[in-house]
Amino acid sequence: MIILDQPYVSPELLAYAAARQEPVLDNYMARACSTERKMQGRQGLNLVPEARFAAMLRGGQGQDYSQDLDQNPGNAHGAADPPRLYTCSENSLAWVTEHCSPALAEAIAKLKNKALTRELLRPLDPDYYYRRLGLAEMQALPFEALRTPCVLKPAVGFFSLGVYRVGDAQDWHAAKSAIAAEAERWAAQYPQSVVDGNDWLLEEYIDGDEYAVDVYFDQDGQAVICNILRHEFTGDDDVSDRLYYSSASIIHERLAEFENWFNRVNALLGLRNFPAHVELRRHASGRILPIEFNPLRFAGWCSTDVSLFAWGFHSYGCFLEGTKPDWKNILKGKEGRLYTLMALNKPANCPPIHGFDYEALAQRFAKVLCLRRNDYTRYGLFGFLFTETPESQREELDRIVRSDLLEFAVI
Repeated sequence: MIILDQPYVSPELLAYAAARQEPVLDNYMARACSTERKMQGRQGLNLVPEARFAAMLRGGQGQDYSQDLDQNPGNAHGAADPPRLYTCSENSLAWVTEHCSPALAEAIAKLKNKALTRELLRPLDPDYYYRRLGLAEMQALPFEALRTPCVLKPAVGFFSLGVYRVGDAQDWHAAKSAIAAEAERWAAQYPQSVVDGNDWLLEEYIDGDEYAVDVYFDQDGQAVICNILRHEFTGDDDVSDRLYYSSASIIHERLAEFENWFNRVNALLGLRNFPAHVELRRHASGRILPIEFNPLRFAGWCSTDVSLFAWGFHSYGCFLEGTKPDWKNILKGKEGRLYTLMALNKPANCPPIHGFDYEALAQRFAKVLCLRRNDYTRYGLFGFLFTETPESQREELDRIVRSDLLEFAVI
């Protein structure tokens, strides 16, 4: 089962859904996509009316989408498996919560609200510091009350919106001023279920390497990793989503370790047939701490298609079909190459843009796998770029991660 929604649906996801005739919720976005495919002479989507889709969502679910594993280990006593639902956008979470069972709604809430997730996972790292604040409380909090360095972020957030690293009083005042100025724009772009500007999380700054993982928990609650991406920054103050990359060495080095950690996580959460996009940090000591869990989807804006461009399989296909990547064979011949996902975000205080030279941007890279243009007048990014970059030429990545992209803009 698939739900398509704003802000973006990729051609790759549409082709997969159409080829398998996967049940797709009949909403405005799905109808528009299906009609466009038919006009192009391609197979349309298997659109399912809202009432029937909701019944399917509830009907196969049983009472243990999120279960107490102490009482019901694994798929206990033949309990009905939850249906596999994949959403490409968090804009769909409000609809899902309204029409699904209480058990699934609770499972979503466990992950979507970062403060609640921190509390549930506290047994994994009891000393981890965080504090939940309302908007007014946060704005009134003096710098002297903070434990620095720390990170301020919406308890319910998306795409690094409203995320600020705080090291000194100047950072703290700048963050609060930026939030006051940007809150109205966030509210216009995303529903409150995706970004909530009234609920904030202040937490310990996690030192270490950052990773983004597309993972699902199968019918027995076991973790299946569909991709691992390293998230790189220009420095400690950078919180952007500009550069992610995967490689054979990253998968080899981190797969078993991360699977083990996710299984420990799910011993506390008890999720089954549940996909998530997870951002985490790994300290050199081996300590792993979550940044955020994003429920019922993999990497946002359909950028999870990097698994298709890099490894040749659909990450959402693994989840919906209940399969596990055969990493041993998939990674053969892939050594020495970095497979990247770049979010072409607009710079802060971007001047009015009359055009963007995508061709000039693409020419800066050894091999472009996919370039997706975006309506930058509506959203805060020019698009997404996927490349295959030899490790010996990674200077092309170092350049782009430092660029504000205005060199490609027509101003």
